[in-house]
Amino acid sequence: MVSEKMGFGNVMSTSKTMKIIDTKKISVLIVEDDLLIRKIHKVMMTKFGTEVQLAANGKEAVDLFLSGASFDLILTDLEMPIMDGIEATKQLRSMGVTSMIVGVTSRNQDSEIQAFMKSGLNACYVKPLNAEKVTAVLNELKNI
Repeated sequence: MVSEKMGFGNVMSTSKTMKIIDTKKISVLIVEDDLLIRKIHKVMMTKFGTEVQLAANGKEAVDLFLSGASFDLILTDLEMPIMDGIEATKQLRSMGVTSMIVGVTSRNQDSEIQAFMKSGLNACYVKPLNAEKVTAVLNELKNI
């Protein structure tokens, strides 16, 4: 059985709403080929006060960094056309990108998630993202 998340410790909260402090300056790149998921993730990240940019595949993400863009956080899908999340993450890391990279996938097999993690991810979550997962990622980002 695959854990809901890999890469961080458990998220604990005594209230139903978890608080993130000072996220207004966090820039997020969402790399996702599915238009609906891209929109859902954008709305969720925007509600947390982050600045969001979108890419439809890994090549677009790599090209953004090659053109001089930078982001604090990259949320990337595993399976995408043109360039998947594993290859994009490997390329970004080989380019010296130190941004937090979090995989978000519908795949829940340990071997696939481990392969994704080995590409250079900081963490990996099984879809769908929810407020608890986003809170954990943003809090971890603040601690880096």
